[in-house]
This record gives sequence, C-alpha cells and structure tokens, in this order.
Amino acid sequence: MRVVAMVSGGKDSTFNMMQCIAAGHNIVALANLVPHNKTEIDSYMYQSVGHEAIDLIAQAVDLPIFKRETFGVSKKKGKTYYPCENDEVEDLYLLLQEIQKEIEFDAVSVGAILSDYQRVRVENVCNRLKLTPLAYLWQRNQKELLDEMIRCEVDAIVIKVATLGLDPKKHLGRSLSLLQPHLLKMHEKYGLNVCGEGGEYETVTLDCPLFKSRLVVEDSEIIMHQNDPIAPVGFLRFNSLNLEFKLPVLSLESRLDGLPLKDSYGYVTEYSDDSTFELTHDDADGDNNDLLIEQEITDNLKSDVLQKSSCGVSKEGWFWVAGIQGYSNDPGGALEDAICKLKLTLETNSHTLQDICAITLYISDMGQFVHLNEVYIKNFHHVNPPTRACVQIPINCPVMIEALSWKSVENGDSEIERQTMHVQSISHWAPCNIGPYSQATKIGDFIHLAGQIALVPGNMQLVPGGIKAQSKLAVRHIDRVLRAMDSSVNVRDVVQGVCYVTHSSYIEPARKQWEAKTNNAIVQYVVVTGLPRGALVEWHVWAHKHNNQFECKFYTQTLRSSI
Repeated sequence: MRVVAMVSGGKDSTFNMMQCIAAGHNIVALANLVPHNKTEIDSYMYQSVGHEAIDLIAQAVDLPIFKRETFGVSKKKGKTYYPCENDEVEDLYLLLQEIQKEIEFDAVSVGAILSDYQRVRVENVCNRLKLTPLAYLWQRNQKELLDEMIRCEVDAIVIKVATLGLDPKKHLGRSLSLLQPHLLKMHEKYGLNVCGEGGEYETVTLDCPLFKSRLVVEDSEIIMHQNDPIAPVGFLRFNSLNLEFKLPVLSLESRLDGLPLKDSYGYVTEYSDDSTFELTHDDADGDNNDLLIEQEITDNLKSDVLQKSSCGVSKEGWFWVAGIQGYSNDPGGALEDAICKLKLTLETNSHTLQDICAITLYISDMGQFVHLNEVYIKNFHHVNPPTRACVQIPINCPVMIEALSWKSVENGDSEIERQTMHVQSISHWAPCNIGPYSQATKIGDFIHLAGQIALVPGNMQLVPGGIKAQSKLAVRHIDRVLRAMDSSVNVRDVVQGVCYVTHSSYIEPARKQWEAKTNNAIVQYVVVTGLPRGALVEWHVWAHKHNNQFECKFYTQTLRSSI
C-alpha cells in the first residue's frame, strides 16, 4: 500500500515507518500536526515537544511533508469517539483530507503502542477517509520493542522527562541506547514504562537507517516545566539543528538491508515469551482438506429440530436466541430476512441490535461470504459492534443466526459495564477487525471473543504450515486478545468454546495444541464444511475473569430453560 506516515519526530513513529517498509509498503509522504503557538502543548493525541526537528527529519528521509496547526484541545475524552467540532482529532482528519487532494495513498502509519485513546481516534479518522491504519507497534512487549529499536539502529535522544526516576539535568539529550539499562532498572524499581507509554519521557530521532542524513544538535537548552523535588518535569529546546549527509544514498528499502528487522511472518516464526510462534510444515494431512459431509450429519442438520428458533432471558439482563433462519433466492436477501427476524425477537424482549454482544453466523455457502458481509455491515455499522464467528454447515437455508445480548437492568448491579475491543489497525499483535465486528466484548467478568482463525496479523494472510501451525497461532490470538481486554485474564480463563475444523483428522492436533496451553475449558470439536479464508480451524470461546472460582448462574438458567 501507499502510506502517509504520521510523524512526531520520536522513536515510535520512526520505527513504525521502518516496520511499514519491512512489511512491503511504500511510504510516499510524512504528515505532522504543529502546535499553534510553536511551543510544547499538553495534547492527549500528539507529541509536540521537539517539533523543531520535523522539517529536518523530512529532509533526512527525503520525502515531502504535509503539516497543519493544532490547538491540542480534546473535547471528547471517552473510550469511544464521535466527530466533534474543534476537537484535536478533527485537525488530523482535515490534515489527511488535504493530503488526499494532493497525492494518492491507501494507509496511514502511526506509532501507537498501548494508547487506546490514540488508536481509537486514528481509526475513526481513517474509517471516515477510507484509509487503513498501520500500527505495527501496537501491544508489543515494551522491553522487547525498545531492544529491537536499538538493534535496528534507531538513534533517538530523550527530549522530555516527567516521572520519578528520570531527571531533566541528567537524562535530557542522552541516547536511548545509553539509557536503556537505567530505564530497565527504573521499570523494576518504580514500574516505569520502558518505552515511555505512560508519558514518562519523549524522544526525537537523530538518525536511523531510513535517513540519508543525520540530525546534529548544535545548540540546545533545558526548559524546566515543573521543579518537583521527586519527579521534576523538563524538556529540551533545540536552538540550532543541522543535517550531516551520510554515504551512500540508497532507496528507502535498500537502507534497511542487513538489519535484524522482521517482516510480518518474522513475528510468528520463533519463540520469545508469548510474542512469537513456531511454524511447522510436517503435517501429514496438511494438503488433504477433504470435507467430512456424512449423510447422517446432513440429515440431522436438515431435520425438523432446526425449523424452530428458541430463546431465553435472565433477570440479570442477558438474552439469547438461536435457530433464526433466513430465506430468499438471494443469499443477501436471506441474511436480511434473518436479521429482520432477529430484530423482531429482540424488540419483543426489550433488546435491540446495539445490545448484542456476540453473534454466530451459520451459512450454507462460504463462497457468498463477501456478499453476505456487505449486507451485514449495513445492519451492524454502529460503534463497537458485537463479536462474530462465521462457519459453513450443510443446512437447508442460506443463513442461520445465533445471538447473545445484554443490557443493564433496573435495580441491577450498577458496577457491571460493557466494554468492547474493536482494533481495526493492522499490527503484529493479533488480526485486526476492519469489518463490522469486534475482537472481544466484556460484560462484567464475562468476555466473549470473536471466532479466531490463524491469520498472520501483519499481513492478514493464513499462516502456512497446516493444521498444527493454524491451531497454535489461533490459540495465541485468543490469549493475546484476552490479555489486551483485561491484563489479569489469559487463555486459562476460557470457560467454554467450540473448535470448528474442516476435517475429522484435524480434531486431534487441534486438541493437542489447545491442551498444551490449558485444560480448564469445556471444548466441543465440530466438523464443518467450510471456514472463512479457507482456514482449517476456527476457535470460538468465552472466558470468565475468575474461571477457577466460576459459578455461572446465567448459563445454568439457560440450560434449564431449554430443557
């Protein structure tokens, strides 16, 4: 894709540019929001300290730069974002909109690591402009990421400190490679984020392999912002900066040759904590994907048992419905029919589509997936849509829907709230959900996940290696999404799930990969006739924050009501 890179001058935006090129993208321009008064502003979204270096960085990379002033004012500070006049996010929208009038590009590079606030707003802007956000640093292990930046020769200096353990007089102007041991020590001592994600420090990049010239600081001064005796705040002001040319001058891609910089597959091919994954290519049946469609299974699925929908409700605000079938000569029309029936059932029970937290979509022909998804988007285009799993089974209708819904009830537990994770940026973390469904929905202590297939996060392609590789990577996705949703939750907190496979021989290797991580869950293994993207396995699970002490009244009531 043709990429415009949002740059602050710091290490994160610089390294994300390198990641974009390693992933095969073409950076065509830089973009920057400039503080309106030319001084450091307290923005929720943008780094402004060190903005004096931005023009020189553009020259160093040898790319055009587009800039726009921002007042750094946040009007909407919630977990979700809707367009709001005079909010600093709209400055980004207007900047990218102006660039679209000048050049053609498809994606935007952003250096977000942990900030949901920043990611949600960039994704909102990109959606409105039909652009793809590329956030390859998202949810990376910070110790690992900092080390990778340094090994990839990103020479960045600290230009602002604002935390216990960092002193303006000692640490401003020092390179990250020299400060790395101290940052790790302060992490152990005070919990400092080693990449500065808590606002502990900010940087400017003086040199990196992308630069054909390095920045040289000829004159600077320390500006004390707050003389706190415990955590003084100060920043470095550049009075004079220059460029020093490097030889030879190479293309952007060639400048990265020889670096320990991974492409998208590189982040799923070797172990380092839980952040990487070993591919296997020795699956005996990896190329044998014959579908299991026994007559007995087909007959049962088409029996009268499935001709009726069923539903249940609990006093805690939960509502579930299953077996809603859609009929039409056109698959899209069949989905519209099913969604209309779903709406009516929900409304009869005082729920709406916006209350749904999880949907399972059963379809008779995966070849119609793209068309069905277009219809689905029209009905679930609201912010923070439900999670979704989609499988192909031999049913006698084009579409069948199951849904789980929740809404707060009067005199209910006021502490229960709904949280949704809908990450739409491409990263090396887990597959993005550009479509109309979220990765996870958390209601109180319950977490419902979208169906997980083994897509390589950085390029959204199925991982090579057959059923073993796909099972491993899909399970890793489950663990990562759970941890991102709630840092105290992981794959061992999964309570129940379904593992869909496209061949009966895939059940055993899938089960082994699951049990290598956890034996806590009740898992059903179901053979289906097709999965999205031609995947061999899809995991669809839900978890509870305290699985070892789990007592689920709702599901007990649900089972009783269905008997």
